[in-house]
Amino acid sequence: MNNPITADSMPLSQFFQECRDDLVGFFLRKLHCLDTAHDLAQETFIRLHFCEQRAPSQDRRALAFFIAGNLVVDHIRKENVRARYSPTDTGDSDLVDAVPCLRPGSEQHAIAGQELAAAQAALAELPETHRTAFYLSAIDGLTYAQIGARMGVSDRIIAKRIAQTLKHCRAKRDAQ
Repeated sequence: MNNPITADSMPLSQFFQECRDDLVGFFLRKLHCLDTAHDLAQETFIRLHFCEQRAPSQDRRALAFFIAGNLVVDHIRKENVRARYSPTDTGDSDLVDAVPCLRPGSEQHAIAGQELAAAQAALAELPETHRTAFYLSAIDGLTYAQIGARMGVSDRIIAKRIAQTLKHCRAKRDAQ
């Protein structure tokens, strides 16, 4: 008796050949860009391969389209972020202005030095507990719960101290 080959039992390369056009069509309908559709179809199969290395899927086609749907969402989110933070209507001269200077001049150094001195002065006006909580969060990257455990207080108190620190520093900056 000859068992028919199903999408779940065929080699992944064969499944890719049979399913690629459907995935490209799916991406093309969602994103309206053929190059992006081909790229994301390839990415779908890469991710499908890694998923199946961990555990074989019960329905390979459904898993492929689930991955594809997630890739569409990720792609749209990335495009929205790029659109939000990229300069708009940049001509050649505007593009040069949009690129940050990697070696700031003496004027930028002086401004940065003044801003740093002002921030240090504002922080120095605060209680040690506030400064410590702020430094542990901003510099060491600890969570409020971790800071609270270290300082022997609740994470709610830490949140208040950091909020008060930020409010104080903003007020000092705005007063200048």
